[in-house]
Amino acid sequence: MKGVKGKLIKKLKTIKTIGYLKPERILQVNAVDGYFHTSPPKSTPVLSRTPFATIHESPKRNRNENILPLQEPEIIDVSELMKDLEDQETEFYTDKENLRPETTGAKTPDCDNRESFRRPDLNSGTLFDPKLLAAFKQAVIEAKELEAERRSRVFEESILREDSYEPPSKSRKIDQITENPITEFEERCPPGGGESIVLYTTGIRGIRKTFEDCTKIRSLLQNLKVSFSERDVSMHSEFKEEMWRILGGKFVPPRLFIKGRYLGGAEEVLGLHEQGKLKPLIEGIPIDRNEGPCEGCAGFRFVVCFECSGSRKILPENGGESVDCSECNENGVIVCPFCC
Repeated sequence: MKGVKGKLIKKLKTIKTIGYLKPERILQVNAVDGYFHTSPPKSTPVLSRTPFATIHESPKRNRNENILPLQEPEIIDVSELMKDLEDQETEFYTDKENLRPETTGAKTPDCDNRESFRRPDLNSGTLFDPKLLAAFKQAVIEAKELEAERRSRVFEESILREDSYEPPSKSRKIDQITENPITEFEERCPPGGGESIVLYTTGIRGIRKTFEDCTKIRSLLQNLKVSFSERDVSMHSEFKEEMWRILGGKFVPPRLFIKGRYLGGAEEVLGLHEQGKLKPLIEGIPIDRNEGPCEGCAGFRFVVCFECSGSRKILPENGGESVDCSECNENGVIVCPFCC
């Protein structure tokens, strides 16, 4: 657009200026005399006023001396001007990238040859050229032959692939079936834990981390809906000695045993669960169908001794000194006979 604008300005400069003005719009100025005078139009009368101060007027001049001679206005042909601008604009906006090379003596292709064109016969069954129809049929036949060859080649390759395939041996399948992931863990079986789950915990909150770890493992087994035997070492000293004897040292609960195999403490069990390896280990364990805690012990797994009522002393019927109760433990409780 900048080029077009510049050309338009150049074109307008070639137009001649108007050399006359209207007489009623001429302004006469005399800077030496200190006043100016505008020639009033002919229709309006001039009112004379007495000036406040005496002003030396210049000698009167003829009004016609300052008026330029009248000239006829120049006629401008706008259509010719716009035509020249349109020609220049088309030359400026020519798309040079899409110009085709000039053909020097090149022959037109056969498709443009008018001699090979045959007008369709309106009385015939088809309006197409018979040669064109024959070429189309030949192309369809060749495409069908190529498709048949491709299908036969794919079929032969699939047969060769099936012949070269060897199924896995039966011994390998048997090994995979018989292999149990529980065999990877150390065999340490607590009493009565050959085909069940045994969990050693503590109910004392003296050490906060130990109590929280026990709660995590208990909640995990409850969410998996499997039945397990919980043995609280803080409520029964025999459970504590039993755990130390199996592990060969004074270990801190929680400790989990599944099918006679020792899995470890809280970190090991939670790690197996996060990796998805804990659920295959509990296959075959009975499902816990209890909908709530035990009605006898309310989930504590211990009840007060029925013989001594938790006092650990029994008075003989014929009198005499009291004797220690042989039914309860050191805390005066026994294992719940309903759920354990």
